Amino acid sequence: MHTTFALPLVISAALVGLVGSFIPFPEHYKNHPYAAIYAGSFAGMCSTQLITSYWEIAIISLIGASLYVLTMNMFTGFGGKLGGVAFASVAIFVLARGIIL
Repeated sequence: MHTTFALPLVISAALVGLVGSFIPFPEHYKNHPYAAIYAGSFAGMCSTQLITSYWEIAIISLIGASLYVLTMNMFTGFGGKLGGVAFASVAIFVLARGIIL
């Protein structure tokens, strides 16, 4: 939304979280899908110079989802877990791309 509609990054991330909160998920998933959507909105706040295609977004999403599942039972009660997952997923992608290319 930031690049297409020229909205500020924070507003774009907030809108993604807001719209994602209205998506119905089965009760047995608890709040995890909503947390993953919000973490993805954090990851999407990085520079457009880092993410240049939809494939890169998909790879970052896969890394972020994996990190979220791996840390699901860790860091309970501490703030910043979703932002940390988003940062780590983008950082891992950028580091891996730098090593490969």
